[in-house]
Amino acid sequence: MDRSEITPADVSARAWSFLLTDVTERQFRGNAGYEDVAEESYSYDSTVGNHRRVRAGDLVVVRSRSEALGVGYIEQLDVLTGQKKERRRCPYCRSTNFKERTTQEVRYWCSPCQKAFPAPILEVISVIAYRAHYGGTWQPLEGCLSKADLAEITLSKSDQQSIKAMDLARTLAAVAARGIRMPHEGVASRSRFQRPSVLMGGRRRTIAAARRGQDAFRKALVREYGMFCAVTGPTPAEALEAAHLRPFAVTEQHHVEEGLLLRADIHRLFDSGLLAIGPNLLVSIAPSLLGYTGYRALHGTPLRIPKDAPLNRRVIEEHYTATTETW
Repeated sequence: MDRSEITPADVSARAWSFLLTDVTERQFRGNAGYEDVAEESYSYDSTVGNHRRVRAGDLVVVRSRSEALGVGYIEQLDVLTGQKKERRRCPYCRSTNFKERTTQEVRYWCSPCQKAFPAPILEVISVIAYRAHYGGTWQPLEGCLSKADLAEITLSKSDQQSIKAMDLARTLAAVAARGIRMPHEGVASRSRFQRPSVLMGGRRRTIAAARRGQDAFRKALVREYGMFCAVTGPTPAEALEAAHLRPFAVTEQHHVEEGLLLRADIHRLFDSGLLAIGPNLLVSIAPSLLGYTGYRALHGTPLRIPKDAPLNRRVIEEHYTATTETW
């Protein structure tokens, strides 16, 4: 196996989006798909457009058909020659652009030749297989870049391409605007040495599994605010939580205007009545916490949300009054 490694000159050379689907999501059935883990690696072969252009050091946005899942730098690109791939074709025109049907008796339908058939023709072809590794720099996006957002920064307008070229500068700007802070480029070049020789057991998230952020309330807040803690600013997705301004146990309802994204420790303090947000949208810290330098520095700082954020001020005031009465 040949491996293309990162050099400082290569990092951030280009930007791409990688489409990740499971077998139930693929529109055309000309191949059996690939084994991918969303936050670790992406596999493709020499039949995929742009396969020659992707290289170690490039920035990649991994996407589903509706949203961005995450972003990272390619730390290592594995290349394996002489691989065999099974390809399925229409028996009439030999196209791979046919669809599987579930309601008709004849199972497959070929769009190019407009004919139905019970089973495709199978052929085996030789390909070069690739696997791009980016897990060491992976940053979850969890849908805060929608399909429409991605279209604005994608250079290719084809809906069928699995690997699309993106505008690097605009991609980095869009990611940063949503609170994502990418590692320094030097981290990307070193991360390959941090891979364990023995992989952990258990389960990993894939496109077909439940992902962090599937909760509709959190997802709506992420799309509204990006990866920003409303009190402290840009925060990794793993430490970012959806907070209710009114206890969910009381309301049993999710309202975006009654929610904020908060860093895990800030969320705990908020729920414990040790941190509140005033009607003027300034942060207030309980007197008992003022001995902690990090939290004391937050006292009196403005909430880090857009001026037009859909925040229910009345609920904010109610929470502030009820909380500060206990101090």
